[in-house]
Amino acid sequence: MQNPISPLSCVLAAIVGFTVVALAEFSIVASSTAVFDAGTGAGLTVLAHMIGLIGVAGLAIGVLYAIVIPPLVASVAPGRWVRAHLWPARGTEAEALQGAAAGIVASLAAVGVLAVTAGVAGRIAHGFNNPNLVLPFVALGGLAGAGIGVLAWFPTRQASRAIARRVAPSGRLAGLPAPLLPTLLVALAGAFVVYRLSSIDLGAYKLGGLQALVAGVALSLVLLAVARERTPVRPGPVSLIWLLVVAACGGWAILGFGDAPVSARIIPGEGHLSRLMVQRLRAVFDGDGDGYSALLAGGDCDDDDPKVGPHAREIPGNGIDDNCVGGDAPLEDIADVAPASAAPPSAPVAAGPTEAPAPPPPRNNVVVILIDTLRPDHLGLYGYERATSPNIDAWAKDAVVFDDVWAQAPNTPRSMPSIFTGRYPSRIQWVERYANYGSLKPENESIFEVFQAGGWRTEVVSAHWYFERAGGIKDGVDLWDNQGFTTIKESNTQTIAHELTPRAVARIEALSAGEQPFFLLVHYFEPHGRYMNQPSATVFGKELVDKYDSEISYVDKHLAPLFAALDKPGVKEKTTVVITADHGEAFKEHGLYFHGRTVYHEELRVPLAVRVPGVAPRRVPDLTGLIDLLPSLAEHVGLKAARAQGRSFLPALKGDALPARTLFGEQLPYPNYQTHMVGVVRSDGLRVVRNVTDNVTEVFDLKADPKEKTNLLGADPAAAEDLRQALDRFLDADPG
Repeated sequence: MQNPISPLSCVLAAIVGFTVVALAEFSIVASSTAVFDAGTGAGLTVLAHMIGLIGVAGLAIGVLYAIVIPPLVASVAPGRWVRAHLWPARGTEAEALQGAAAGIVASLAAVGVLAVTAGVAGRIAHGFNNPNLVLPFVALGGLAGAGIGVLAWFPTRQASRAIARRVAPSGRLAGLPAPLLPTLLVALAGAFVVYRLSSIDLGAYKLGGLQALVAGVALSLVLLAVARERTPVRPGPVSLIWLLVVAACGGWAILGFGDAPVSARIIPGEGHLSRLMVQRLRAVFDGDGDGYSALLAGGDCDDDDPKVGPHAREIPGNGIDDNCVGGDAPLEDIADVAPASAAPPSAPVAAGPTEAPAPPPPRNNVVVILIDTLRPDHLGLYGYERATSPNIDAWAKDAVVFDDVWAQAPNTPRSMPSIFTGRYPSRIQWVERYANYGSLKPENESIFEVFQAGGWRTEVVSAHWYFERAGGIKDGVDLWDNQGFTTIKESNTQTIAHELTPRAVARIEALSAGEQPFFLLVHYFEPHGRYMNQPSATVFGKELVDKYDSEISYVDKHLAPLFAALDKPGVKEKTTVVITADHGEAFKEHGLYFHGRTVYHEELRVPLAVRVPGVAPRRVPDLTGLIDLLPSLAEHVGLKAARAQGRSFLPALKGDALPARTLFGEQLPYPNYQTHMVGVVRSDGLRVVRNVTDNVTEVFDLKADPKEKTNLLGADPAAAEDLRQALDRFLDADPG
């Protein structure tokens, strides 16, 4: 006879199950990160904190079990239900085996109905503009699927039993019990689901924590079922000791997390379920309700004042560290972050007494070809082994190619305005800074306005929904041809380069026939996700990165007619051409696909090639940013971009080295993604990345570690102290 399930058994089973999950998570994290770089003691501290944090999850699940499971089992009697419907105890052995096989098949069918219904709901919800509606809609879809599955279970079971009687009258198939076949089907289906979850393109979503949570629940339920058979009602000393150890680790994790720098760095960044627990517990212990906690290294330096915290705007000289970064900023830090150049980009150089007057700048046409989501390391001119870009590579042989170029934001709604204004995203004048697609105030001065005021005809050829959503982005543009733009959902499968190029060529021909110089921006949406193999270009394979490369090949193919138009006599000798991208793309280098989530190199590194009439081709190794584009092009044609924060790279076009500098990048929080990250890179290759939301700082040496895998703070807590202070000053100067 089975033992009754006691509340204490529920709690113990959950804690034991989740402790096993904690041990597994630590082994995974330790194998992929520098947990022990600071010494064995630091590694054991991380282990203890993981056990404590995940043990808190186990305790919560165990209490829930204790409330729900004992009365549920007593009232529903699942054992009797299983014996009656899944594995009947009455009748002959053949009937029992046939009934068991039928019950398993019916259960598999019911779960299949649930999965299909939830999947359809998820696919529909993928197109929602309001992300807050996605989860409720999918939950409703799952609830509907569960109801349909239950209704389908009974007729499916009856039909399956009838079939089993015919194909297995003895209750066996090929000498094996009839339930074995559907059981294998269930196992294969489960393995397939696990495989799909591990390989699916999840974009911004890391499911490691949820998978660990599911594993803990499943393991604890199995342990509970076993305990019902073998464990006495009263817990033994081992169980009590285990409970005390987990409780002690949990208390230590909550109270001492901030004093363990390795834990505070590793778990929020690399943990799975422990990472989720840190986030949830920080919210629980947020004393002033400002979204940040003082406990668990949450970054709030005054948890009694909602006006003080990492979210706040720093007010220099008020005696308060408003944003909890580096103390109260001195008064001089209230100034904007200035471009790292000795003089304003457009400042004329005075000629010496014996020098001839400098010739006036050429009033060249300027054509900027901006290819969305293009990584430099997937182009042949940057050493990629695949033939993704033969036309771009051939064109770039006559251009100045910049090798170390960084965008200032990892997504279009922040990077485009930064490129157009030559300013860091946080320094742009926004109508609503934290909107998904923020609009620009008239106070901004864009590249279009600068050229338009200087006498250039300004035009844009594109087909992107973003340009219809962001107000103020079109200021200063004489003609913006954005025909062919679609909804966000439809853009996932949009293929437009073959239509975009003829429109751009037509505008180049028309504009070149006139006397007025022109500034033309041509924006290609591909290879933005969702990637598709392009049969009209090169198909490299079926993997995600293969499809990405195929989209690059597709754009490259349709750039050929555009290059030909720009090479025509009368156009080439008076037109400066730029090729670049607004941001990069991630392929799980730091656990994520796509972009708009981090400031690591894969999302911020971009290509940049500039062809100027009469300028010899060369490679430029110096650190460059997309905020440099406006001041550089303005100075090139004799205009001023006084409000731009970038610096001119014109000296590099002449073969001169650019001065050393620091360059920042920002992932500003917005409704669809609330994480705030900033990064800074210096000309010597040192780089600091700070996750403001999770209060995690990383230091990398890009020369020795270009993939940003080894955090130098693990071995040297003082690493790049001056660069970290520069990042502090950048955050202090954020106008909020």
